[in-house]
Amino acid sequence: MWTRKEIKRNARKAFRKNYWCIIAICFIMAIVVGKYSLSTSIIYQYDESEELKTDHVVDEEVIHNTEIVNDFLYATSDGTTNILLEQAPQATKGVLGTLFNNSYQSRSFLFGLLNSVNQIFFSDKIGAGIVILIGAILSILFLIFVANIFKVCECRFFLENRLYPKTSINRILFLYKLRKIWNPAKIMFCRSVYLGLWFITIIGGFIKLYSYHMVPYILAENPLTPRKEAFALSRQMMQGNKWRTFILDLSFWYWYVLEIFTFGLAGLFFLNGYVAAVNAELYMSLRKEAIDSKIKYYENFKDKYLESPPQIGESLRSPGALQYPIELYIIPEPKPAKIFTIDYNKTYTVKTLIILFFIFSFLGWGWEVGLHLFKEGHFVNRGFLIGPYLPIYGTGGVLMLILLKKVRNRPVLTFFLIMVICAVIEYFTSYFMEQIYQVKWWDYSGYLLNLNGRICLEGTVFFGIGGCLIIYVLAPLLNNFIEKINKRTQIALCLVLLSVFIADFSHSAVHPNTGEGITQSQENITWSLKI
Repeated sequence: MWTRKEIKRNARKAFRKNYWCIIAICFIMAIVVGKYSLSTSIIYQYDESEELKTDHVVDEEVIHNTEIVNDFLYATSDGTTNILLEQAPQATKGVLGTLFNNSYQSRSFLFGLLNSVNQIFFSDKIGAGIVILIGAILSILFLIFVANIFKVCECRFFLENRLYPKTSINRILFLYKLRKIWNPAKIMFCRSVYLGLWFITIIGGFIKLYSYHMVPYILAENPLTPRKEAFALSRQMMQGNKWRTFILDLSFWYWYVLEIFTFGLAGLFFLNGYVAAVNAELYMSLRKEAIDSKIKYYENFKDKYLESPPQIGESLRSPGALQYPIELYIIPEPKPAKIFTIDYNKTYTVKTLIILFFIFSFLGWGWEVGLHLFKEGHFVNRGFLIGPYLPIYGTGGVLMLILLKKVRNRPVLTFFLIMVICAVIEYFTSYFMEQIYQVKWWDYSGYLLNLNGRICLEGTVFFGIGGCLIIYVLAPLLNNFIEKINKRTQIALCLVLLSVFIADFSHSAVHPNTGEGITQSQENITWSLKI
């Protein structure tokens, strides 16, 4: 018979062994699924500085979809809109700013996304009723195939984490990788419907909440468990344990109080992961009792490696391995189909890096010129230099290839490190150019989460995506092409490109490229270097 003290002690051990990974999993669940909502309340405390506010006039007679959706979802009983929505932060520029504003106001990412698409691409011409209908349909699909599936995958992560302290974050995609989402999606949807109906009786809802408590854990262990057997197993496992589990949940009351006073931080950095680990320990204790008692349908408990690690000779992994033996799971994981193979673990020569520098610089120039042409309808030679290249893009691309060579096999880490590298380059380039010339070549003021207008979240995210394309696709393919060029031709090409670049830079240092659409100041600069 399990005890609260034993369950919590074992949960704390598992929690400490893989702390940061657990925090990341809970944060993903909070953002994607909406679980642990109290812990993410701090996100909505965002308040932009006065310099981001714009004086714009809104036509009082024009009612946009965002307002109608807000009234539909969050109107108060007296018919007025919640005052919190009126005080919502407003980023005035950018795709992410639009998405954030809409999502914040409607408190729904799906409705926020629909409103953003409507405003950006259709100038708010799609009827609000259609937006609400599409949003409702997508919300149901999201609940069935994302939210409920992620809940089962979270259970799987914590079940594995008990014995395997290096359980990876990617276990949150456990069912998607197995391509076995239909049965868990169907059963979890039924669970949601059953609980919704039982909660009409109030008391019955709380009883059934604990009666069906183990359903997601049963599916996490064996996604092929039939619906009838999953619910029967959960009811039998919780027979005589519902009240004790309620008391177990109640024993965290002081942590929930602390979470409120810390604006969710206590939950984000401790309580959420701790409670999830406790529930995983509880499942394994009840599972053992069910197997020992040979309750009806206990044969569905097929994953013996959740009880103990593989022994010598069972797996290629050594006994006491730090990760679950995926190759021994009851359902084999399909191998991902490879469309084509690219060797991104290349070592680039100096000549190749010089040529790549100019290619990336030209592509960056083409991107900014094309973007301005699309938005404003006329050509502008973007950048500090005269030539068709922006060296900030080339510098970032080359530094990614050099500095991130050892982490290329870890794409997620690579993505975030690219964001850091690009943010540092862009910030200090903007700072020094502004100090030297008293002019801004770019300004992100008004964009979501910008820093002094020099960098912003939207820009760094796009740079992260572009950097990954460079590292994993573009640079390896270009390297294969460059290697086919004669070495003497490579050297000559490098010398010519560098000579043109140095000449252009020397001229532009005295007469930088400025003007409308290029810099924030339209005054021509002949010499403004600080000496």
